[in-house]
Amino acid sequence: MTPVMPTMKTTAQDPATATATAAAFVEALAAEPRPKAVAAYDGAGQLLLRADAPDGFGSLVPTLVGYRRGPAGTWAADWSVTEAGETITVPGGFLYVRQRAVTFRSSHDGTERVLQHVGGEVATLAPRPGTTTVACVIRTAGPLGAHPEGLLQGSDAVWSAGADASLATVRRPEGAWQILLLPIDEDATGRDLSVTVPDGASLTGEAAWAGPDTLLLGLAHHRPDGTRRFGLLAVRAEDGTTERSLLFDGIDLCYPVADPDGSGQLAYLGTSVPTNDAPPVQSACLIRPGSLELTVLAAPAGTWQRPVGWDGPGRLLCTAEDGPRRRLYAYEVARGSWRDVPLCASVESVQVRGGRAAVLVSALDTPPAVDVVPLSGDGPAERVEASERPPLPGTLSYHRQAVPGATGALASWLCRPAGGPARGLVVFFHGGPFKSWTEWSWRWNPWPFVASGYAVALIEPPMSLGYVSAVPGGWANWRSGIAAVAVRQVQQLRAETGLAELPLALMGGSFGGYLSLSTAAALEPRLIASHAAPLDLVQVAESSDVGWQWLREYGDPATAEQVRYRDNSLPMRPVPEGTRVLLSHGMHDGLVPPTETLRVHRQLSRQGVRSEVAFFRSEAHPLSRPRNIRAWYRWVLTACASTLAGEAAAEPADELTGELAARFAELAMGGLDDAA
Repeated sequence: MTPVMPTMKTTAQDPATATATAAAFVEALAAEPRPKAVAAYDGAGQLLLRADAPDGFGSLVPTLVGYRRGPAGTWAADWSVTEAGETITVPGGFLYVRQRAVTFRSSHDGTERVLQHVGGEVATLAPRPGTTTVACVIRTAGPLGAHPEGLLQGSDAVWSAGADASLATVRRPEGAWQILLLPIDEDATGRDLSVTVPDGASLTGEAAWAGPDTLLLGLAHHRPDGTRRFGLLAVRAEDGTTERSLLFDGIDLCYPVADPDGSGQLAYLGTSVPTNDAPPVQSACLIRPGSLELTVLAAPAGTWQRPVGWDGPGRLLCTAEDGPRRRLYAYEVARGSWRDVPLCASVESVQVRGGRAAVLVSALDTPPAVDVVPLSGDGPAERVEASERPPLPGTLSYHRQAVPGATGALASWLCRPAGGPARGLVVFFHGGPFKSWTEWSWRWNPWPFVASGYAVALIEPPMSLGYVSAVPGGWANWRSGIAAVAVRQVQQLRAETGLAELPLALMGGSFGGYLSLSTAAALEPRLIASHAAPLDLVQVAESSDVGWQWLREYGDPATAEQVRYRDNSLPMRPVPEGTRVLLSHGMHDGLVPPTETLRVHRQLSRQGVRSEVAFFRSEAHPLSRPRNIRAWYRWVLTACASTLAGEAAAEPADELTGELAARFAELAMGGLDDAA
């Protein structure tokens, strides 16, 4: 199939050049801070970037970096602080939280002063419109041994009586929430709002102002069957008394975005409540100040819009996946019209102010960069910061796919090695399942495999974001609606790109791990690498910390819906004879129990499959610690070299081996996918 996007050229021409290029690529990535989000932007000359910075000892340190604009439109970093939490722009400067201290930093002279020490973790800082006060939402730690009758006093037990009990609340007991109104222009102690939360509900930590007198707090409603709904609690700023508890018919609200200029405009991400086996739909929603009425914004066809900022009271900025890119859209409130804001790559994070957007962008072949973009379209983008980009060890192309029997259009990406034919094909399945391959990855990155001589296919199956028309076919239908289609996508891509005869490996984490095992019988790979995969869906739904999400998609596993869970779980003999399997899991995973991986490893071993398992004692759901990431890549790249050898249709390219392969694996120091 002819790619619909241009391929990226590389400078590597021969094996020696390719090896040198790969070594430079590894070294640059190992030393480069990894931008995570634009934390704050004042619309003029200052911007704060959140990044993970290597400390020289194998760890990544969360760091807040301040940039200042020069007179010629150039930007330079001029200060930084480590381990900073919530960060916002306020009149005259910025607020950030560090070591439980809310700190004001002047944008004029860079001086800092601590406004207040708090007794917990700050979840949200929300500026009150028309004032110099900020609402500070604080999560406090809950006591151990608590029980209504005192029966567990003196123990380290964490007690619960509801269907929404989770291991997350055991690891991190949650106490009462504190709502603090904190002045930033004077030396005064913040004022507590005494908020009463309705029975059967809890605060989420989100907060935004609907005008200067009403604070909207995120509210989770816990149902007796274990499901959840998400609404709002409107409280008076004067004394914290409840004005209204808002739960809208058929739609949940989260991720508020307020107009920083104080207009009272307020937007939320709205997610429809699935009914009658219909998948959820995401939309941008407006809350009208005063009446608190909800308006759902109709979006451009094929996109799910998520609000990210306001450019004054009349223009809402949203992001949405659209095929190969996560785009930025501007919604004109008065006209009800949308327009695309051109960017050089996919949007990862946005802060909007003063007619400009500070945007963190990246792509599969482009490490993250931060640009300041004029929203009017007049004038060039200003580059604030960019990760180093040594020549990549191959080419990248995007392939649209129409799969017979599948609803909607789909696509896949293909990376080919430079300097010679591929020695094998490695297929990546993303996690989620609501995710896609739109951006640069520090973890599931194709380029270490490409540098070792393999082609890498990154599949976008049904339920991938950016392919909204294909979502219904995969909802609550993972085996036949997603895995079966993914098989056809891999087969189609191999046939149309001349890779059908190459030895095959399948890989992925979480939902991607599920797909790597679920497609194995049809694709007959030589190697599988699966991390933290949900495999017995009944067991996962009943024990996951996000069990309510499983109930939303599949229903109650204790009822007749159990058949649907069983039909979509991994079959008893999922892997063909002769396939080598590498399984891994973090022991502190609260989303997919580690016993899932142990159980399948034992099952495969009894069936005579060559299965290996690695449990990481310090990891949760994602594989995130640098030393563990390096070890995982070393393990998997070595397995590729031995398991996929000897079957290439042509002379293989030179391989990165030994120390060089291990060093190249260091690029994978980011997070894994989200929960399934």
